Amino acid sequence: MSTVCGSAGQGLSNRQANYALAAFLLAYVLSFVDRQILSLMVDPIRRDLDISDLQMGLLQGMAFALLYAILGVPVGLLADRWPRKWIITVGVAFWSAATALCGLASNYPMLFAARMAVGMGEATLSPSAHSFLSDAYPRHKLARAMAIYTLGITIGGGLALMIGGAVIDLVGTRNTVNLGMFGTMRSWQASFLIVASPGIIVAILVALVREPPRGGKQTPTMIAMGHKAKDADIGLRAMFAHFGRNPKVFASIYVSSCLLGVMGYGMTAWYPSLLIRNFGLSPGEAGRYLGLIFLILGSAGSVCGGLLSERMALRGRPDANLRVVAMAAAGTAIPATLAPLMPTQWTVLLLFAPACFFFNSYFGCAVAALQLATPPRMRATNSALFLLANSLIGLTAGSAIIPLLDRLFFGASGNIALPLALVAAIASTTAAVMAFVGRRAYGELASG
Repeated sequence: MSTVCGSAGQGLSNRQANYALAAFLLAYVLSFVDRQILSLMVDPIRRDLDISDLQMGLLQGMAFALLYAILGVPVGLLADRWPRKWIITVGVAFWSAATALCGLASNYPMLFAARMAVGMGEATLSPSAHSFLSDAYPRHKLARAMAIYTLGITIGGGLALMIGGAVIDLVGTRNTVNLGMFGTMRSWQASFLIVASPGIIVAILVALVREPPRGGKQTPTMIAMGHKAKDADIGLRAMFAHFGRNPKVFASIYVSSCLLGVMGYGMTAWYPSLLIRNFGLSPGEAGRYLGLIFLILGSAGSVCGGLLSERMALRGRPDANLRVVAMAAAGTAIPATLAPLMPTQWTVLLLFAPACFFFNSYFGCAVAALQLATPPRMRATNSALFLLANSLIGLTAGSAIIPLLDRLFFGASGNIALPLALVAAIASTTAAVMAFVGRRAYGELASG
C-alpha cells in the first residue's frame, strides 16, 4: 500500500490522509460560516438590541476570541497526547449547538455568552488539525495540505456572506419569522439556527477519520539542538525553551501573522457594512459580491500560495514558506489600502479582489512554517499558542479597531473607509518586513 509520510516516516494511506483533509476542510468551512455570518447582521442586531458599533465590534471579535484563544492552549496540550479526531468531533458538535443558541438570544449579554461558547468549541479544531496533518503528509507537501485546509477560511467566509446574505434578505422581508417548534423570532435569530443545522453531519464525518501515528523523528538540526522525541519534550516549558533558542524565527512568524490577522479580520468584519452604509447595498447584495470574491479569488490565493511554496522548496529554498508570507503581505498592501477609499461600489470591489487574493495566500504557508520549525511532539501546542496570539491580537483588535479609530480620530461618523485603509497600510507593510527579516533563520531551522 502506498503511504504518505509524516515526519516520523510512516503514516496513513493517500486515501486516508486525503479523506481526513477533506473532513477537516469541511469542518473549517462550517466554523467560518458560523463565526462570520454575524458580519452581515450588524445593523439589524444593533437596532433590535440597542447597541453601538463598538459593542458590535466586541461581539464579532472579543466575545468569540476570548475563550477561543484561552482554551486553545489546553486543547493543544491535550492534542499532543490524545486522539485528535475525537477532540475535533466533540468540538464541532459543541460549537454548532452554541451557534443555535445565538439564535435563541434575546439580549446582548445572552448573545455575547453564546458567541463565547462558539469560540470555545472552535478552539478544538485547528491545533488538532494542524498536528494531525503534519503527521499525515510528507514535509514537502505540507504547505499544500495546509493551504487546502485553510481554504476553509475563504470557502466558509464566502459561503457565510453569500448564504447568510441570501437568508437575511429572504427572511428579512418580515420583522419576525415563525420557525415552528422554535416559535416566532427575529430574522437574524432565524439565520443563526439555519447555519447551525449541518453541524451534526460534519461531526459524524470527522469521527470516521483514521488517526495517524505521531511523528517521532526530528530533523538533524533539531537533534543537534537537543530536541529528541520524548514525553519530557511535551508541554509549555519545553515549547518556550524552543522559542528561546530560536527567537528570530518565531518572532517573525508570530508578528507577521498577527499583523495580517488584524487587517484580515477587520476586512471580514466591516467590508459588508462599508458597502451597505456607503453605497446602499442590501445585506444579500453585499454578501453576494464579497462572498464570490472570497470564494474564487480568496481560494485561488490560498492554493497558489501553497503551490508556490512547494515549488520553491523543491528548488532548494528552505525558507520558502516564510518567503511567500513576505510576498503575500507586500502584494496586499496597495490594493487593500486603496479599496475602501474608492468612490463607487464597483471600484471598491475591483481593488478588494486582488487584496483578497494576495492576503489569503499567506496563512497556509505561515502555518506550515510554524509546524516545520517545531518538534513533532510540540506541534499542537505551538499551533494553539499561534492561534491564541492571532485571536487575541488579530481577531479582537481587527474587529474592534475599525470603529475605535473612527471614534478616536474621525468623530464617530460611522464612515469606516478611512480606518480600514489606515489599518491595511500599516499592518501589511510591517508584516512584509517582519517575514522577510526572519526568513533566513527560519530556513536554517526548518531545513535540518
